[in-house]
Amino acid sequence: MKGEATAIVLPKANKLKLQPVGYDAGEPGDLLVKTIASTITPGLDRLLLTNKPVSHKVLEYPIITGSESIGQVVETGPDTQGLQIGDFVYAFLGDRWSGAKPYYGCHAELIPTSACNVLPLGRQPIHRDLLTGLLAYVISALEKVSIDTSSRILILGLGSVGLMVSEYLRNKGCLLVDAVETFGIRGQLSHAGNIAFEIGDFTPEFNDRYDLVIETTGRILMIEKSIRLIKPRAKVLLMGNYEVMAYDYRLIQHKEPAIFCSSITTLAHLKEANALLDSEMLDTEKFFTNVFPVSQYELAYRIALDSKEAIKTVISWV
Repeated sequence: MKGEATAIVLPKANKLKLQPVGYDAGEPGDLLVKTIASTITPGLDRLLLTNKPVSHKVLEYPIITGSESIGQVVETGPDTQGLQIGDFVYAFLGDRWSGAKPYYGCHAELIPTSACNVLPLGRQPIHRDLLTGLLAYVISALEKVSIDTSSRILILGLGSVGLMVSEYLRNKGCLLVDAVETFGIRGQLSHAGNIAFEIGDFTPEFNDRYDLVIETTGRILMIEKSIRLIKPRAKVLLMGNYEVMAYDYRLIQHKEPAIFCSSITTLAHLKEANALLDSEMLDTEKFFTNVFPVSQYELAYRIALDSKEAIKTVISWV
């Protein structure tokens, strides 16, 4: 399976193009997925656009972004783990590109990948399936910090990650949740109780209150600012995309917080997320704030990265 497919490409920093890219999906477990829709991940894509490292991976342009998509299998190799032509799937990695370096690589009309990089849906996809990876990431992260319904939790940021954290905590019966969010409209969409525009807006009565702080903004210095609000030996969970990972240990050591990182989402987490989304116990409608045809991909990116109203921006490929 060799050919070309139209994809959204970063040929260099701060430049997006819609162009043909070659692929070579020749392994026995490989397949091709015709994309129906994909979503923009603002925190990650902002750093990729500006040539900032977001992991141990070295950025090598040109890059194909996009890590959340739904589509239909249109071609398969001889060993695709039961997947057949016509099956609908959630795809989270396109790793068979030959004409560009994939950084997940799902913003394309056709996704060349391996069967291990897709989740069968067993039915026609609907819009909430695009949240599978986001919810799986939240499930994976929160299992690392062992929350319970008595936990007092502070969420820093109510973008797509923070908002999904709020939704998932509500589903788990955790009601003692507050948040910090600059844009009021996002606070209105969450289940947080007390919401501040800035950490400094929390009065002294909130000092030493929280068992867990969940950082989703990508601004590591938020940890220092939130220290007065946490209990001694509280937990701090990092869920943002961080350009800089330096903070002043002297400003946090008196509380001895336990700091947890989360970046790994497994197939088991994706399956759990898919089942929870299918249960319709989460309010998923509020996440989808904009849908653009692929011809308007530049506008879609501008809205996703710069609009205070944007939560999940969808690109339609059909």
